[in-house]
Amino acid sequence: MLVVLVAGCEGKIMIGGEIITTPHDPNDPNDPMDPNDPNDPNDPVIPADPPNVSCDVSQYASIRMETIAADFARDVYPAMLRQGSAGCVACHAPNMGRMFKVTANGEDTFYGANMGGFFDSKPGTLVDRLITTDRLARMPKDGALWPKADVEAAARIACEVKAYMGQGGTPADEQFPPNLLNAYTGPKATGYDNSFINMVQLQGRVKAVFNDDWVRGGKNQFSENIGLFGGVDFVNRFNEARTATSEFLLGLDKLAPDVCTQAVTAKTGPFAGLDVTTTVTDLAASTTQTFEAEGTSVTRTNASGGTTGFGSAVAPGFHCYTNCVMSTAVTLASAGTYQFVVRAKADNSGTDGPKVQVKLDANVITTFTFTDQTQFVDMTFSAPVAAAGMHTLSVSYINDSTDPPLVTGDDRNVDIDNFKIIGPQGGGGTARQTAAKAQINTLYTRMLYRPATAQEQTDAYTLLVDLDNLAPLNEAWSGVCEALVRHPDFLFTVAPAADTLTGAAKQKLLLVKLGLDLLGRPPTAAEFSMQTSGATFATMVDAFMASPEFKTYYFGRMRLRTESAGTAVSDEPARLWTYLAVNGKPFFQLLTADYQIDPAWGVATRPPEHGKSGLLTMKGFIQGKQGLPHYNYAARVFTDFMGRVFEVPPEVFAQRGTATAASTVDPTSICFSCHQVLTPLSHQRLSWDDDGVYRATDPDTSMAFDDSDRGLVPTYEFKGKGMEAFASQAVKKEAFIRSMLQSQHRLLMGRDLRWDEDERVLYKQLWDLTFSSNGNMKALMKAIALSSAYQRTVAP
Repeated sequence: MLVVLVAGCEGKIMIGGEIITTPHDPNDPNDPMDPNDPNDPNDPVIPADPPNVSCDVSQYASIRMETIAADFARDVYPAMLRQGSAGCVACHAPNMGRMFKVTANGEDTFYGANMGGFFDSKPGTLVDRLITTDRLARMPKDGALWPKADVEAAARIACEVKAYMGQGGTPADEQFPPNLLNAYTGPKATGYDNSFINMVQLQGRVKAVFNDDWVRGGKNQFSENIGLFGGVDFVNRFNEARTATSEFLLGLDKLAPDVCTQAVTAKTGPFAGLDVTTTVTDLAASTTQTFEAEGTSVTRTNASGGTTGFGSAVAPGFHCYTNCVMSTAVTLASAGTYQFVVRAKADNSGTDGPKVQVKLDANVITTFTFTDQTQFVDMTFSAPVAAAGMHTLSVSYINDSTDPPLVTGDDRNVDIDNFKIIGPQGGGGTARQTAAKAQINTLYTRMLYRPATAQEQTDAYTLLVDLDNLAPLNEAWSGVCEALVRHPDFLFTVAPAADTLTGAAKQKLLLVKLGLDLLGRPPTAAEFSMQTSGATFATMVDAFMASPEFKTYYFGRMRLRTESAGTAVSDEPARLWTYLAVNGKPFFQLLTADYQIDPAWGVATRPPEHGKSGLLTMKGFIQGKQGLPHYNYAARVFTDFMGRVFEVPPEVFAQRGTATAASTVDPTSICFSCHQVLTPLSHQRLSWDDDGVYRATDPDTSMAFDDSDRGLVPTYEFKGKGMEAFASQAVKKEAFIRSMLQSQHRLLMGRDLRWDEDERVLYKQLWDLTFSSNGNMKALMKAIALSSAYQRTVAP
């Protein structure tokens, strides 16, 4: 519920049917009305024919709430839909952030307004804002007057509500909102319904996948990098990052290479039993590339690089009469063993034939000596090539000579027909690629708890090969592992891939989420085995919540929820909350328990001054939340457990220095809309100082504290003495029950329940379960875990 402070208090307001006039103060600089100026915009608004807003409840004997809702929809709602300043919808549409909302349905608008107390007999209600003479407070906003008939129709609805309550009807704020029984017809939720992993869950996942605590040199690296991961230790850090941050990704840059390298090296975790040393690229199918010596694809030069004076084309090849070089570019599909072939014939060589040297890039492969002068012959040599890709293949005549032992007149030359490269030998097939992809699939299954798709296997294999060309193969495998640590399926509580899967594969990923949500870790092999052996999801929920790890993880989450400082005292509220959840106790006892949970998790009695006040009078809850005259404690109670948000506009902040407790509950005060609850509750806590120490008497006056609400606000709903009186009535309120349901929903879903929108059916189920199970939080969490939203059987 949003409580908005409204400016302006002079003029007339209605309290319980009585019109109270608040005169203009000419000495007050904040009261600028000039009675001598007929055009003063601060003058009160006084209708020529005031509406009759009196209430005779006897006219509405035995009236039913649904009748009132129908009357409102017929008689008042149409006026609210008027456009511009004549209506309400321009400022009070559901997306405007106002407490009072004009929705797309008249009855829905009524029920929401009734729950918000807008038909009560107190300041700030619907009728009061329509009839007040204060231009600043009057609605519509520009101070325009609603027609008399419309105002009287709104007053009749308020009177009908008063009559209904006088018949002993359940207060509107203590029942399930009737309007939520209608089907939701608003826009569909568009946010991505998944929560990013927290540091505890990341630790649990790394331990489960890698069997690695990430302790290096005796230091826990998660603790060393806790700031990057947005974690808490309740020693130096107390606030958790709730979304993915750039710092978290920097933390992954430290984590992923370390744990992956160690796993690859030791063949542990996801690499247990995997081969990270065997070549992963297959040999390409063998091909023959032939280059004609006289052809245009061959570059011919002399030994010094000159392009003339060394030979000429002579069919069927090229005649070199001095040392020459023939080279060409060649592309090899893969590494492997290749055959190098030169077809040539000796010319005038005598007994010592011409030598032809074969090179690949700068590497000499072999040197052939040709002696046959009658015909061209092929000479072949096999050699390994380390890398695929572009290379330069060259053949060179290297021993031109006209000196003895050649016979006089001989001139040793060579005729080269062509040269070839054939290979790779044994090429063809995909055995190595298939084996590598199988290992990639194993990594997916072990790290992401699902098989890789065909496309994912192809993409990961491409990455592996690319990395293999840049670094040793074991480092390439580590790189693939690092990519999976950064994969969304690793970093969200439910793998996004779950939305593309069905059957057992999807249920496995949902079980991973359940383990992370309830235990802070993925399931063990034994727990997965339970699922595959036929255990239902409900059975797995029960098994997880029966685990000691559930208590540990839940306690950590409640320490965050209650803002623990990490001490035994500040942990006390979280211990009570955890005790109630783990033991299936009514969550109402969070505010009404007359016992405490000691640091050893024993149930201990409390001094009688606590009464049945649960965490409300615990030191660990009170400390850091000041009471009078600051009202911080009261604001936190209503915010944390009653779903209210208090806004403090500048005009209110400016008056805080001079406001008193009495002035804040003056119905004509600008402070009243908030302090009609804050001030009485602050008085009910007076016996407890800001350190949570009980005081029977005021140390300044030695008089007994009056820790009742003191009747400061006649409409205050939590009247009585002390915090027990507040608690006993607060736990009946729909807002408190909803707040408790939200706390369990956030634990499992990472977000608030959309209780008044598309998840109103689930809210009703949880509401009914609250009373049938007597507030058993385990039962409520189980229901959430079995809901369509958690099971992702509705579009995420």
